[in-house]
Amino acid sequence: MAGEPAILYRGKRYPVKVGEDVLSQLLMAGADIQYLCMGGSCGTCRVTVVSGSEHVDPMDPGEHYHIPGDGPDRLACQMICRATGDVAITQRGRGEPLR
Repeated sequence: MAGEPAILYRGKRYPVKVGEDVLSQLLMAGADIQYLCMGGSCGTCRVTVVSGSEHVDPMDPGEHYHIPGDGPDRLACQMICRATGDVAITQRGRGEPLR
């Protein structure tokens, strides 16, 4: 982790805002991320957490509806940051995370 905790996405660092979902934070920063409903009902904002899953809140039952099991995939609109460290994500078709 270099400096303040960040969301690492498509080669850029986006500052973490405690208690806010990853999708909203990335959209406010102008990041190119796929989404549709922003409410966890469509699954379009599905991302893979490459590292830092311990720095976001666990999945809730609504998120498990779209992503069964406990793998690395999450819905960006439902993933809440704790700001305790960096979270690196990638989205299919949207590039690789900063490592």
